Amino acid sequence: MIHPLFEGIILGLTVSLSLGPALVALLQTSIRHGVRKGIYLALGIFTSDMIVVVGAYFGATQIITDQHNHMAFGLIGGIILLIFGTVSLTRKVDMTEKVEAVNEIKVRKENFIRYYIKGFFLNIANPFLWAFWLTSVVAISSTYQGHRLAISLFFAGTLGTVLTMDIVKCILANKIRITSNPSVKLWVNRIVGVIFILFGIFVIINTFWNIPSYWQQ
Repeated sequence: MIHPLFEGIILGLTVSLSLGPALVALLQTSIRHGVRKGIYLALGIFTSDMIVVVGAYFGATQIITDQHNHMAFGLIGGIILLIFGTVSLTRKVDMTEKVEAVNEIKVRKENFIRYYIKGFFLNIANPFLWAFWLTSVVAISSTYQGHRLAISLFFAGTLGTVLTMDIVKCILANKIRITSNPSVKLWVNRIVGVIFILFGIFVIINTFWNIPSYWQQ
């Protein structure tokens, strides 16, 4: 079995490949206003992710630690991850779309804290953020049977990797401007979809693997 921290890093790398509004904001802010402001935006995004994960964790583990419930939640979580992966895998990309036209954030030369706030609210207002993190917390809590250390290590790896990759994107913003190419976006969506599907399968398999006592009740 892979260590929870490394499993979390794998999920974090997958999330970092997603071409959503947060990535567009990071690219545009870093290119137009500098790396430091892009990093503040990334920190705001990280904070919103952490708040949703921690909130979901303390709400979810009270239910998941019940032996009769964690199997059902694990299966549901894994299936939803499979759905996310399928949607990403089959999502069409407008071949005339340009990065500048998607969720453009108009930022001025202001206090750096303003960029932190922009990143926070940009991310937390995204419905996919809530659906994804709530599903992930429920699924992972079930997979690790409510074991707090394992769950904490998993999401420390996930969130830490997402933040690290966002900072790297800020630094390499000019080089990764290639994401404006619709063909690149299409292939990245496909890669992300496949990884999410594999992760969903992993969650479902581990849910069955870790609960032999359930079948004896």
